[in-house]
Amino acid sequence: MDMLQHAKTNDDVIFIADLRISTLLLFRDQRFRGYCILSFAAWDATSLDALSGEEYMTFCGDLRTASRAIRAAMNPDHMNYELLGNTNPHLHWHVVPRYRTDPRWGQPIWEGYPRNEFKINRHVVSDDEYREIVSAIRHYIT
Repeated sequence: MDMLQHAKTNDDVIFIADLRISTLLLFRDQRFRGYCILSFAAWDATSLDALSGEEYMTFCGDLRTASRAIRAAMNPDHMNYELLGNTNPHLHWHVVPRYRTDPRWGQPIWEGYPRNEFKINRHVVSDDEYREIVSAIRHYIT
């Protein structure tokens, strides 16, 4: 299955927008309000250095577009960006708004959590809250 199709129908995320070479998705675990995933279009892409120069620049441009939209919509105190690929070997950014009031302020979001903690103990919000966040971010996508 194509990664974009897979990502849009995955239970862990909610589709926000297709960008130039990636898809922006809201992560269902919202312990960090506005936490998104930016997923590269090609399923077999696993590292930045494997991209052509044009793909790399376009993906970085999408990251910047997504970041600006999330920042404008969510008004965080800081933003974290992570490109890991440890458990999901596909090129995707975690774009994590951080707030002085969040449970891990000043610390990495993953440190100290058991493996798969984010899947097991999700911070789920109401369907209306998910729609509100998605709508707010879409408003700022340019």
